[in-house]
Amino acid sequence: MNEILVCNPRYFDISYEINSWMRIDNGTNPQKASKQWLSLCNKLVESGAKLHYIEPHPNFPDMVFTANAGLVHKKTKTVILSNFKHKERQGEKQLFKEWFLKNSYRVIELPESICFEGEGDALFLGDTLFLGYGFRTDRAAHKIIADVLNVNYVSCELINPHFYHLDTCFMPMNDRVVYFKDAFSDYSQMTMIDEFIKIGTKRGRLDILNVHDDQADEFICNSVNVKSSVITPSENSHLSFAGYKQQVCDLSEFIKSGGAAKCLTLKL
Repeated sequence: MNEILVCNPRYFDISYEINSWMRIDNGTNPQKASKQWLSLCNKLVESGAKLHYIEPHPNFPDMVFTANAGLVHKKTKTVILSNFKHKERQGEKQLFKEWFLKNSYRVIELPESICFEGEGDALFLGDTLFLGYGFRTDRAAHKIIADVLNVNYVSCELINPHFYHLDTCFMPMNDRVVYFKDAFSDYSQMTMIDEFIKIGTKRGRLDILNVHDDQADEFICNSVNVKSSVITPSENSHLSFAGYKQQVCDLSEFIKSGGAAKCLTLKL
């Protein structure tokens, strides 16, 4: 069962600017955002996901982006909580902590001086953990997290401010990786490819799909894979997700704030 944590966008708004997508003068339409979020939830359920809900808080409009709550390690029911970089989001941590404790998770907190933004910058490809850094997460967090979870990891340097989280430009799946290589430094590109080849050799197959600029700007890498379906905000996804049931979901209100389907979900 794919279990996913979501948060109603009741208080979602653009009231500050903390990434290159956000503009206060390009605010959200609350009714449209609610409709888009409900459509996403319906598509997730139709695809076989079980949704869990955390109550939104009026002081934290970005709490809707639950992917940033932490990194969940399903095998051990452990969560490593985020230390948000920007003060506007730092208060979310306690709310997410309370939810995880209430739901019987082992909760681990990093030193306060180290920034880490959860599944936004930490994604598993098989048993290997890919970790982003450069904008929201400190590289110092990587080894600590990998040691806590006892997993191999790859550090990925992000260099394009429009792709400030790993999950905006990197989507690992069972049989493929969909990513936007130009979001990464040259060295990280080489390191990632080397790891993809190792994983593919071990598995017998791993398709490596580098999307073009227009697809990346549509947040194609911020799609969500549930079983045999992919829910995507991109209108140009047919080749990237060939073999999957593709469900296009308009998330334009959330893209104004720098997030889409993956950002709105945290796999438990």
